[in-house]
Amino acid sequence: MERAAKAQSIAVKLEDGKTYRMDFDMAALANAEGIFEDKFGKSVGVDAIIADLVQAKARAMMAFAYGAMLSAGEKITWEDFAKSVYTFENYNALADAVTTALLRMMRPEDGEGSAEKNADSRGAS
Repeated sequence: MERAAKAQSIAVKLEDGKTYRMDFDMAALANAEGIFEDKFGKSVGVDAIIADLVQAKARAMMAFAYGAMLSAGEKITWEDFAKSVYTFENYNALADAVTTALLRMMRPEDGEGSAEKNADSRGAS
């Protein structure tokens, strides 16, 4: 039986010293769907957003990061996010948070660490 994805709450500190809370949950993904439609004029589902995140596509990263901030209750407009948060200087911090959350959300609970254990056992031979 597959386990459901787990929600993740991450605080990300940006280059200007500001810290934003990001909740990576189903609400963040739903927000990202709405952002794609409202801001990018494209209707996409969660599966397409996740596929785009795996490929590190900028629009998916932007929509999911902003959606996660909204899900966490951050009070920031799209315009402020696009202009002062989603910048070259902050991209690595935002991408690290999104990637970490995505990996944790999609990893089965009982499989945690199994890839590392398998790698260790292969290296020990």
